[in-house]
Amino acid sequence: MNSSFPYLFIFLSLLLLTACDDDVITPATGDTGTVEIEFENVFGPQTNQRSFGLGDTTDTEFPYANALDQPYRVTYLKYYVSEIVLEGPNGERYEEPIDVTATSARGFHLVDATRPESMVFDLADVPSGTYNSMSFTLGVDSTHVLEGAAGGDLDPVDSGMFWSWNAGYVAFKFEGQSPDSPGGAHGNSLVPGTPNGMVFHLGGWKDIEGTVLRNNNQRVTIDFLDRATVNDNQSPTIHLEFDVNSIFDGPGGTIDFGQSNVNMHSPVDATPLIRNATAGFRYDHIHQ
Repeated sequence: MNSSFPYLFIFLSLLLLTACDDDVITPATGDTGTVEIEFENVFGPQTNQRSFGLGDTTDTEFPYANALDQPYRVTYLKYYVSEIVLEGPNGERYEEPIDVTATSARGFHLVDATRPESMVFDLADVPSGTYNSMSFTLGVDSTHVLEGAAGGDLDPVDSGMFWSWNAGYVAFKFEGQSPDSPGGAHGNSLVPGTPNGMVFHLGGWKDIEGTVLRNNNQRVTIDFLDRATVNDNQSPTIHLEFDVNSIFDGPGGTIDFGQSNVNMHSPVDATPLIRNATAGFRYDHIHQ
């Protein structure tokens, strides 16, 4: 037998043990990255999409029309996006942390059509991986907010999106005008005497039997046509759209500006429209 064989055997054995030992003691890198979320308000389906813009109560044009061909313009648009979850095909999962104090509200995003900067925000410390879907709550869950302790985008005064501690937050606000509306509506951009006004304030966070209170928070799930790769060197932007016209035609039914309650401030009345609004969110593209 070759006298060098025992030494070769010992060398290979040590090499194998070292490799195995390295596999055991070397931890996963735990890399994380940042994901930018961008919302864009648009009008109409993606196959026939138009840009969206706010109007003024003194305008003479009504640039949009609902499913009943009733013209309208939009004077105010705000909505809450919260409890964001990203998921991937290989078990990847990220939940944006929720932390509400008297001065801040992490995990709650108030998208305001008058403030372009509010429509883009970052998700930090997202675990490395590939993500192909996102879900979020349209609204604010009461379990995360303690009475008297809500700052940041949840500040009751600054946000203009709070009813009461029983009724909760307004998840979605739409205000506008239509020549088919009987008017009489009041809100943030309209007074009762504004001609042809329409106000749809949709929200509520509790179901209380025998009252007008309802939990109207809706969960939205959006599958991506592409995949977002996240690591310490790659920070994708996920671009989502909201079709403003979806509010008036969808799972909750078709809204007639001439016959429906166009001065809506009650959770019990809001359910059909907020179901419509939920269906209006969709994927557009990813910048990798």
